[in-house]
Formats: sequence, C-alpha cells, structure tokens
Amino acid sequence: MDFRLTDEQEMLRDSARRFLEKECSLEQRLHAPVNGGFDAARWAQFAEMGWLAASLPEDCGGLGGDIVEAALLMEEFGRNLVVDPFWGIGVLAAQTLLAADADKARELLPLLCAGELRPALAHHEVQSRGVIEHVTTQARPAGDGAWTLHGEKTLVMGGNVADRFIVSARTSGGSRDRQGITLFLIDANVPGLQRRDVRLIDNRWSAEVTLDGVRVTSADLLGAVGEGWAALEYGHARGLIALCAEAVGVMERAMWITRDYLRTRKQFGVTLNTFQALQHRMAEMLIELELSRSMVYRAMAYLVRPLAARQAALSVAKARVGQSGRFVCAQGIQLHGGIGVTEEYSIGHYFKRMTVFENELGSAQFHLEQLALRECAEPAAARAQN
Repeated sequence: MDFRLTDEQEMLRDSARRFLEKECSLEQRLHAPVNGGFDAARWAQFAEMGWLAASLPEDCGGLGGDIVEAALLMEEFGRNLVVDPFWGIGVLAAQTLLAADADKARELLPLLCAGELRPALAHHEVQSRGVIEHVTTQARPAGDGAWTLHGEKTLVMGGNVADRFIVSARTSGGSRDRQGITLFLIDANVPGLQRRDVRLIDNRWSAEVTLDGVRVTSADLLGAVGEGWAALEYGHARGLIALCAEAVGVMERAMWITRDYLRTRKQFGVTLNTFQALQHRMAEMLIELELSRSMVYRAMAYLVRPLAARQAALSVAKARVGQSGRFVCAQGIQLHGGIGVTEEYSIGHYFKRMTVFENELGSAQFHLEQLALRECAEPAAARAQN
C-alpha cells in the first residue's frame, strides 16, 4: 500500500486543518454541552466542503475516496477536539449502510453527503463490550412479513441528533452468533422508540435507545434477513481505523501543547524544557505517537486481507493506540501539574477525549484478549489439520 498522499488528499487535509483551527477553538468547544454538540450551520459547511462525501463512492453521491480520506479528516478532528458527530454519522453509520444494502445506499447516501440525512448506528449493547456479534435485541415476527423490535442500545454516537437509526436485531440464533443478525433502518420518531441523550466526559453526545414494540416491515430491511454481521464488520473496521486516526491527532496536539508549556514554565530560574529528565519524557511521548501512527497505517493496509488477518491487525491497532494515547495524554497532565486538569487548560480536555476513546469499539484489554485467543486457536487448528 502506497502511503504517499495524492495532491487531492493533501488539499483535503490542509483545508480541514485551517478550517477547524479557526472554527473549533477551545472557547467554542466549552459551549458544546449547551447545544448537544451539534451546530447545524457547521454541519452544512461540512457537507459543502465535501467532508461527508469524501470517503464514499461516486455512485452513492460521494467523491470516490475511501478510508484514507476518512482517516485524514478524523486526525484533524482529533487535533482540534471537534465534538460534531462526524464519526458516528459520516463514518460508522455511512460505511455500515454502504455495505448492508447497495440499493438503499445509492438512494440515501447522497442525502447524507448533502447534510440532509443523519443516520446513526444503534448496535452496541451494555454487555457487548466490543464484540460485534453480540446482539440480544429481538425482532419478533408480527405477521405479514413484519417484526416488532424489543431491546436496548447504548452509546449510539450521533444518536442525539439522528433522524434515522440503523438497528441491529436478532431474528435467529444465540446472543453471540454471527448468523441471525438483521439490520433495519427506522425513523427516529417511530412509535415505541425512546431516546435519552447522554453527554460524555469529553463533551461529545451519544444516545441510549430503547425499542419497545417498534413495528418494522420488509421495507425497513437493510440487506437480507439474518445476514447483517458482514455489514457491521465492514462498518466497524473502517470506523475503528478512523477512530484510531482521531486518537493520533489527539496525541499529537497534546504532545505539542505540553512542549510549548515546558518552554515557558520556569522552575529554579530556568524553563522546564532544559531539564534532561523532562526531555526524555517528551522523547518517549513522541515514540508512542509514531508507534500509533504506524499501527494506523498497518491497519489500513490490512483492510484488503482475509478476515482473520484483518481483525488481528485492527485489534493490534486499537490496543497499541489505546495504550499509547493514555500514556501521552497522562504525561501531558503530569508535566503541566495540577493546573492541567482545569477547564481553562486544554490538555485536560485531550486526556478526557482519550479516556472515552479507550472504551469505544472495545478497550485495549479486550483487543489484547482477542489477539491471545487467536494465538491459542491457530496452533490448535493446525494440529487438527495434521
């Protein structure tokens, strides 16, 4: 995989950096809890600049990009701690819809690219903890090809402003079977759906969604009955890479903020950056940052590999970025001292963002466990073949 950016990709990254540094200052970010983390005018600007279309194919109204464009944008979002629900709507939900149903994707994604449709993926449940196939929400037959949905979804990113929900429900099988998961696209105002908006500690918003007898028909289906896992895996793979790219942006900005602080803060009559021990600490932060960046590149390269290799690469990336991100942002707090956790200092906000990142799409501990399980299973499978 060639990691050199094209001229168009460099223009996308540079324009995003200029815009976000101007429009998403810390002062503006602190007002996010008031408006639910959503600015309709700014969302329209995202659409106008082509950000919502950047990683979608041309036949769906997109600009023909892929995960690289999404990662470039998300890294800039991380650098500026953007709270707008771009990841939840423009990456996770959009990519899942793209993989689930080609016909509906061609019909609906142009509306998303234009900023006129805001779907959110209502898939994660309290007990899933990163396991994509964990679905206990039930789709019970109601006659005439209809179903009623019963269950609860948690941490629906962008769900507080969504007008549609992509809901995963089980039409057959056990709670962790890959077969038997069906996807439905339902209106946010459908009877029986209750939504509770939740502000996260990093000032972004999500929603808790309760489905109590929501009636759906075959017209609401995304793809075939019981075949939704592949679309979920496709969307999660790209969502995880975009999320890790955002974390790289968070780490990078946190590191430079800390460097600038050490250049100005004095102790014993000299600036802190003259102390060798603190120089070593900054070097360690840089090493962790570049390790994480390399893992994101590697995960992107592995998207074209078979499922087992792809999932292993994604787990490695999420675990590495999660551990490195916590180290970098925690060191930033420590080198600032107690003042770093105050609202007025930005470094504390980067630490909070990284704390939420650690628990999205599976924690570092979860992904390390998945790697260990694969390592144990592969020798056993080889012995069975012999």
